[in-house]
This record gives sequence, structure tokens and C-alpha cells, in this order.
Amino acid sequence: MAMFFFDDYGEIEEYQLFRRKDQPLELKHLALRQALRQAEAALRENPMDSEALAKVQKLKEDQADLEAQAPWLNLDYPLEYLLWGPPHG
Repeated sequence: MAMFFFDDYGEIEEYQLFRRKDQPLELKHLALRQALRQAEAALRENPMDSEALAKVQKLKEDQADLEAQAPWLNLDYPLEYLLWGPPHG
């Protein structure tokens, strides 16, 4: 990275292209997490419901598959912070 914003403009264009290309994956991941949260809440209300248990397991498998396809979805920090945040130390 350079000292001035305009020196890095090419890198920002690459990042914007990455974001546009992978935004559908992020939206799918968000929808899966929300559906999983709701399914787990329903399972907590009725733990003996085999249909709810199967739904939770299916959603967890789908989420694991998506995270294996795009491991950056499960980072502790947003990708923007890792790329342009202040250096450690």
C-alpha cells in the first residue's frame, strides 16, 4: 500500500470487483445464518421434534459447505479491516 489514497486506486478497483463478484455468497451466508438461528430457536422450544432437528442439521451442512467454498466468510475480522486497517503492533 502506498502513502496516499490515489496511489492505491488500482487495488481498490480490484477489491470492488471482488465484492461485486462475491456479494451473492455473502447474502446466501447471511440467509443461512438467519434460517439456522430460527431453526435452532424452534428446536429449543420443542427438542423432541425430529423435523426441526433435521432442518437444523441440513442448514449446518449447507453453511459448512458454503464456508468451505469461501473461507473468508467466517473470518473474525471484516476483510476490509484486514486489508486497510492499521497494522498490528
